[in-house]
Amino acid sequence: MTSIHPQAAAQPDSTPIPVQLSTAEFEQFILPHLSLPKRGPQCKIGYHKPFNYLLKVLYTGRQWKEVPIEKGPEGKAELHYTGICKLFARWAEDGSLQRAFIASVKHLADTQKLDLSLLHGDGSNTVAKKGGTKLATAATNTRRARKGSRWWTTTATSCRP
Repeated sequence: MTSIHPQAAAQPDSTPIPVQLSTAEFEQFILPHLSLPKRGPQCKIGYHKPFNYLLKVLYTGRQWKEVPIEKGPEGKAELHYTGICKLFARWAEDGSLQRAFIASVKHLADTQKLDLSLLHGDGSNTVAKKGGTKLATAATNTRRARKGSRWWTTTATSCRP
């Protein structure tokens, strides 16, 4: 009887999306593209750890307040979850995250480590079927919903100072 030895699978040249960056990787690839405050207090623990917390939220889909934040020397959390949320909001608003993403994709393409065969769609842009109101149940009153939203709109605009 012959035994079949499984061959070792070849290691791919590409890796999955990183969910944590080292300090060196962060400073080389991400930090140059982030907007940092010119005045006021800087982040006491630097921007490397909050960015890794942000990646953890985006990767796992957790709520902001459920992020496992490490304890500092005093035994308190080194950063409040709202700080991470505020950094994300600022970087998303001013385009820092988009610039960092484009630069990282460019770097991967330049080093020929960008494998587009690994991309997967998640179906979040599915086609909406026409005629949805005809398929609605009889208990749904679309006229009342439209009338109510119109009332709210006129009331809200007429109450402005």
